[in-house]
Amino acid sequence: MANLFLAVDLSDDERHALAAILGDSGASDVVPGRRVPIENWHMTLRFLGEITEVQAETGMARLDDTLTMGPGRIWLDGLGAFPKVSKASVIHCPVRDPAGLLDVLAATCDEAAVDAGFEHEDRPFMPHMTLARVRPPVDVRRTIAGVEPFSVPVDVICVTLMRSRSVRGGVSYDRVQRIEL
Repeated sequence: MANLFLAVDLSDDERHALAAILGDSGASDVVPGRRVPIENWHMTLRFLGEITEVQAETGMARLDDTLTMGPGRIWLDGLGAFPKVSKASVIHCPVRDPAGLLDVLAATCDEAAVDAGFEHEDRPFMPHMTLARVRPPVDVRRTIAGVEPFSVPVDVICVTLMRSRSVRGGVSYDRVQRIEL
């Protein structure tokens, strides 16, 4: 059994471009909370949780059969917070996705998960990339307002099955399998 999820992964070039822009915009100095390490940056499409190897193989085979769209581009635009900026527990980069690519990928991943024996995802899909987790929640309105606007293009070229594992000081992600778009 492993704790797995489906995601859009960033390339190393995209990670470093975003890190540089966050530094240039002033965001890297002011983002509160426990930071997500740059190597862990991704956009979750469908959380799976504890699954068997058979479920993972079934889901990935179904996903490979049903992914019909080609690659596309999205943008990470500025900073945002969940559940709201006045009481933030997650600092993130909102996603601009004019073609709706991530919505289609998330729905396709959800259907593949159902085919592998899971229930449909009951939460609405909110495309974002987590930068930090804040405990206890804090008001970040001034923090976000003080960061210069930025936009980082991300080429969506595949869906990655990722495994999370606890390591000293946090969580590490292993890239298990990729399905190219």
